[in-house]
Amino acid sequence: MPIALRTRVFRISKWFPPNDVLAAKIARLCILREDFLLEMNGVLTEQIKDLDCHSEEWRRLYFVRNLIRTLREIEAGMQRVLSDPEFAVHLAGQGPAVRKQFAEHTASMAKGIGVLKEVRDDICGHVQEGPIRETLNELADSDLCGILETGPTLQSTYYKFAGELVIQILVRGVPDSEKHQVFMEKLEKIANLVQAFALIDRVLDIYMEKRNLRLRQQR
Repeated sequence: MPIALRTRVFRISKWFPPNDVLAAKIARLCILREDFLLEMNGVLTEQIKDLDCHSEEWRRLYFVRNLIRTLREIEAGMQRVLSDPEFAVHLAGQGPAVRKQFAEHTASMAKGIGVLKEVRDDICGHVQEGPIRETLNELADSDLCGILETGPTLQSTYYKFAGELVIQILVRGVPDSEKHQVFMEKLEKIANLVQAFALIDRVLDIYMEKRNLRLRQQR
């Protein structure tokens, strides 16, 4: 039997008081969680008619780039929360399974944060001219092709070669024979950090418990 949707109301200033360092850190993670959820849906949804006019692949790639940018923000926010003295005390009081969950994520973060930052800086946070120049220089003798699709209006004209450029930027400096492997390895390291999304709920639960926050249900 499906679980019914529950809507609950609370006063924001009670949950996130002014001049409260930990409250601000938690609120930041909550905003980033909703960004990440929307972007994940943009990647995983099979068809989004109004966004797939260029192509389903470009829509997914667009949301992946935004998702990576948000994930970098989440990791930074998570580090801020985990290093907060008040939250550290709260976390120390949790059971072994919860502490293990956070420890495992910290280990994954240590392994993947470099790749995440590199990809974010190259083509997610900003579209940097430097990496594009490097990529174009590498493609000077390549037979790689792109597609330009022109229509009667600006809205029906698509630079489909942009997607190929984005992928090539992510594997620039890599021999052609290794590009696919390196690309997949980068995605795997980043995917291992996605567990941060679930940890935000755990962080909020701990925060609510220790602050003795209660919700009243809205019928």
